[in-house]
Amino acid sequence: MRVLKIAGRILLAALLFAVTAAAAVLMFLFFSPTVGRVPDKNERDILSGRSERCSGGEFRNESTVPALTGEAPYSGERKVPETKLPALSPTFSEDMPEDGLSFTWLGHSSFLLQMGKVNVLVDPVLSERCSPVSFVGPSRFSELPLTAEELPRIDVLFLSHDHYDHLDYRTVRAIGERVGTFVVPLGMDSILTGWGIDKEKIRTLDHWESTEIAGVTFTLTPSQHFSGRNPLRRNRTLWGGVYLDNGSSSVYYTGDGGYSGVFSEVRERLGAPMLMISECGQYDPAWAKMHMFPEETVKAGADAGAERLIPVHWGAFCICNHAWDDPIRRVTAAAEAAGLPLSTPRIGQTVTLSELDSCTEHWWEDYN
Repeated sequence: MRVLKIAGRILLAALLFAVTAAAAVLMFLFFSPTVGRVPDKNERDILSGRSERCSGGEFRNESTVPALTGEAPYSGERKVPETKLPALSPTFSEDMPEDGLSFTWLGHSSFLLQMGKVNVLVDPVLSERCSPVSFVGPSRFSELPLTAEELPRIDVLFLSHDHYDHLDYRTVRAIGERVGTFVVPLGMDSILTGWGIDKEKIRTLDHWESTEIAGVTFTLTPSQHFSGRNPLRRNRTLWGGVYLDNGSSSVYYTGDGGYSGVFSEVRERLGAPMLMISECGQYDPAWAKMHMFPEETVKAGADAGAERLIPVHWGAFCICNHAWDDPIRRVTAAAEAAGLPLSTPRIGQTVTLSELDSCTEHWWEDYN
C-alpha cells in the first residue's frame, strides 16, 4: 500500500509538472513579443475581403500542395562546417550612380541592395540564432559581417514572410526607427505594429500588387510556401517574393517556396530580371513542395529568364537535414550544365552588377 501511495504521488507530481510546462509554453506562444501577434478577427475579416488567397482569415497557396510529403528525410550528416565560416566587411557606396546596382550578402537570405540612391534591406536576421529565444534554436555557423548599428541608411526594408529565419524580432527592434518604409505581405503589419513600428511606415501587398518608393517599383510575387511563428496559428499572414524595377535595373528575389509555374509567370508579367536572387537551401524530401532543391533553383532561374542568378538561403543556419554545403555544390553543378550564369559572392562581400560576372569563386571548398 505504501508503495502505491508513493507511486501515486510521483504520478501526480509528474502530471502537475506536465500541465504547468504546457501552460507555460502556451503562454509564451500567445503572449511573447518575440513570437508576435497575428491579425485579430476584425483584421482577418478585412484580409479575407481584400485577397482571394485568404479565406476565413487564413492564407493558402494557389495550388493545393502538402506541406509534408510523407517521404523519409535526409540523414542529417555534416549539417554544419567544422569551423565557423568567415565573413568579409561590406563596402557600401555612399555615392551610387542612378543606374548603379550592388549586392551585399549578409548570410542565409539576408542581403542589402543598393539600387541607384535607394538602399533596400531584405529579410535581415542579424542575431546569433533564428529563434524566438536567445538560448535555444538554430545557431549561426558563419560570422556576422556587421552589426545592426553598422548598416547604412535603410530606405526600404522588405520582409518575405514571418518565419524566424527571415523575420527576426531583435533585428527589427534594433533598426526599426532607421527604416524609411517597410514593404511586407498582407497581415505582417500586425506583427510589426506589435513590435512598435509606426503603421504609417508600413505598406502591405497582396500577390501581384505593386508600390513605388523613390523611383523603385516593388511587386509582391507569389511563392509556394506557408507562414506561422506560432505552430497553433498557421498561415495568418501572407508570404511571397519581390520584383524590384527602377527603370535601369530589375531584381527578382524569390523568397522561400517550392518549384512551381510562378517563375514563368513572373517573366510573362514583369519581364526577365537582370538579377535573380533565389532560395537554395533547407530542402528535404519530407517537405519537397515547400522548398526548392538546387536543380529546381536553376530551372526556376531559366523559367524566369534571369540574366544572372545568386543562390541564398544557405551558409548561416542549419534548419534542415542536408549537408551545409550541399546547396552550393549542387546548384553550381546544375547551373554549369544548364549554361545559366551563376554568381557566388562571399558572406559580407559587396559586388556591383558588372563585378558579378567574375564572382564565381568556389570559396566554400576551403571549409569542407
